[in-house]
Amino acid sequence: MRRLLFLLLCLSTFSFVSAQDLFTVQVGTFRDVKAADFAELTPLGFVYGAPRENQTVDVYLGNFSNQARAINVARDLINRGFRNAQALALPTAQGQEVTGIQIALIGNNQIVEWSKYEAVGPLFVEAVDGVTRVLTGLYPDSKSAADALPTIRSNGFQDAFIKRVNNIRLIPINTFETGIKKPLIPFELNDAPATTATPSPQPAVYGEVAAPTTYGGDLTARTPEPAANTASLSAIPAPAEAPGLPAIDGKTKRSSSAEVQRVLKERGYYEGSIDGYYGPGTTAAYRSAWEEMPEIRKYRLQTLSKNPAANQPEWPEIQVLMAVVDDLAAGMTNADRESQLSLQRNQIFNAQRALSPAASSRVRTWASTLWTNLDAWAAEDPLHAKIITAFRLSYHQSQVRLEDHYMDKGLPMIESRDLATAMLQSLVGGPLDRFL
Repeated sequence: MRRLLFLLLCLSTFSFVSAQDLFTVQVGTFRDVKAADFAELTPLGFVYGAPRENQTVDVYLGNFSNQARAINVARDLINRGFRNAQALALPTAQGQEVTGIQIALIGNNQIVEWSKYEAVGPLFVEAVDGVTRVLTGLYPDSKSAADALPTIRSNGFQDAFIKRVNNIRLIPINTFETGIKKPLIPFELNDAPATTATPSPQPAVYGEVAAPTTYGGDLTARTPEPAANTASLSAIPAPAEAPGLPAIDGKTKRSSSAEVQRVLKERGYYEGSIDGYYGPGTTAAYRSAWEEMPEIRKYRLQTLSKNPAANQPEWPEIQVLMAVVDDLAAGMTNADRESQLSLQRNQIFNAQRALSPAASSRVRTWASTLWTNLDAWAAEDPLHAKIITAFRLSYHQSQVRLEDHYMDKGLPMIESRDLATAMLQSLVGGPLDRFL
């Protein structure tokens, strides 16, 4: 809701950018994705990306000649689950005119068949209000473009013509957009020298980006204290194992197992290497932590007087996870979000096939954002850090178990990982919405 209000306020607060007549919408930052993963968004605009470090991509949707339209699209994306979507203004006044050759015009936000154009050479797109113009070049002047034009026309683009355009309006086309992993192999263009457009300035954020409202000083007093060290380690009901739990596959290397090992090693329960294999050493270390770690024992005790949430698997690690989540929520569960997510649990838990690529990207982004903000919260206070330690162990152990639940159905590891993350989002997303 805060993000929606922010987007709407942009209309009045930042009217001074009205001279900049082109707008885009940043969908979010994702890892290991391509435009085809966001096919469901193409009716809204052209999907394109700006590569960043570590195989991450800033994904955009656009472009729009109308400011209000861009803000409405951003609001639509937020409602679809892209919680970091925001409208941006492109600084066309800072651009310069460049020369290219237009080879195609595609309307109604139709998907571009890049294989038709890949041999031409460097590709650019001018996409505005659902109309996509595909260009090649760029050329140092109109004469160079005119020299290249006959060759382009003779190779199947009879309607090609020279076009001058503001370089801010051009979107460079790369692997993200085309999905073609091989480099483009252009045909000869009479050795016409090409130029590269001056790099476009970064789009101006449409409105001041407020600091994340993940936590604040007014929440400190409401933060529950973690368990103190317990002198007595008397047995508590609810063992780490229970009938009907999916067996953990110790031969599958995965990041969730590595995260469990990392927490156990930090707390002195695990002495092996962090290799991502949930073998006998990890199993023994986890059982020791389950019985002895003060924070885990505290939340195990809390589960004895707590009924599982609707559609919640009654697995020991998930019951402890939800007890930790209750503390983290501090009475500020997003009830609307919780209600929405709870309706999805049965469907996700019983899923027989993988999530769509876009849904997988969304849940990975959700998890990444949540962990970033929780880590920052943990760094504020040693008491916070102890609560997060209990959350980390129970969350990642639940992730391991859920991955095996889906792998037992015959799903591959990566698809099982994303389904497990979606299931965890359905469980903790409402209570922990304040950390997003």
